[in-house]
Amino acid sequence: MNAPLTLWEQRIFATIVDAADAQRLAPTADELQAACGCNSVSTTVHIVQRLERRGLIHVERYQRSRRMFITATGKATAPVCNKTPHWRTIPRPKSAPTLSVQQLRQRQPDLAAEIIRAAHRDGMRIDDFIADLVWRGWQQREAARQQGDVEHG
Repeated sequence: MNAPLTLWEQRIFATIVDAADAQRLAPTADELQAACGCNSVSTTVHIVQRLERRGLIHVERYQRSRRMFITATGKATAPVCNKTPHWRTIPRPKSAPTLSVQQLRQRQPDLAAEIIRAAHRDGMRIDDFIADLVWRGWQQREAARQQGDVEHG
């Protein structure tokens, strides 16, 4: 038998239900933090995950947004404008050529610093972030080559 929801879980769930009923965008972590009164945005992340595990909600995560569905009613928050997949959900090939952060620092210290900041901002490990950049760059290069926009050589 499931334990009753905590006060914070109740408040966050109610906030999500209200947003779905009104067809508003999914509440942000900051909005959920304000709704439940906790001290940390990361607490709201864990609460949303608990609500998912309990089957009360389903969350579609995107790179910069999310959409939340209420299991009992089938209602959902408003559709998102940008459906770019979240980096954690993008399949990567088993092996992707990559450059180490040390090599990058030697070649382009300023660029290395920008990439490190971006990886931290996105919550990614630096080596995963660099590998993702290489993978995405390769995909764009191949797409451009197929359209005849890239010279060989």
